[in-house]
Amino acid sequence: MTASRTSAVFSRFIMHKRGFASLRETVGECDASLLYEPKFQSSKEFPEYNTINVRIQGYDFGSLEKYQSYIHKTAKRFGFTVSDSYAVAAQTQKAITYKPYSTVAESEIDLSTYDRVVRLNDVSAPRLSLFSQIIQAHIPVGVTMTLKEHEKADEDSRYIPDLLLKQKPEELKALDDPNVRRKSLDGNSHHKENY
Repeated sequence: MTASRTSAVFSRFIMHKRGFASLRETVGECDASLLYEPKFQSSKEFPEYNTINVRIQGYDFGSLEKYQSYIHKTAKRFGFTVSDSYAVAAQTQKAITYKPYSTVAESEIDLSTYDRVVRLNDVSAPRLSLFSQIIQAHIPVGVTMTLKEHEKADEDSRYIPDLLLKQKPEELKALDDPNVRRKSLDGNSHHKENY
């Protein structure tokens, strides 16, 4: 018998005699990737914002459009879902300069404030902090930025109100009034008699 075969028989005999298992049998098979580093499972859960609006405002249309494009690209790189990116109607203000020591106007200037919104979905809180710092570091001169959660009022400010359309329900309500209806019918019959 060879020495290695003798030691194998001897180790089996000892295991049977004592009832001990080897270390390999106790531990079992292990994954090679876990050989030098343990498996790390993060138990932390960070909050997620449903919808975030990044609103930018400025007087220069060109730089505002370019910055909106930059925010859109950066949000995609962060893995955020860009659900919408749109323009809000410009607001115009009139600035008047007066001649020194008088109330006579020297010049009038119309200042248009342009407004853009980038809407982001499924934004994790730790990434939002870093995202806001990066886009603030690259903000152009004369542009203001606001980050906030989406509200119903933000959606309403997106659309330009139609004043004519708002007047129509009032006219319909007035027509439901019997007195108004009689007057309008009397006016139509009088109008036909003139022809």
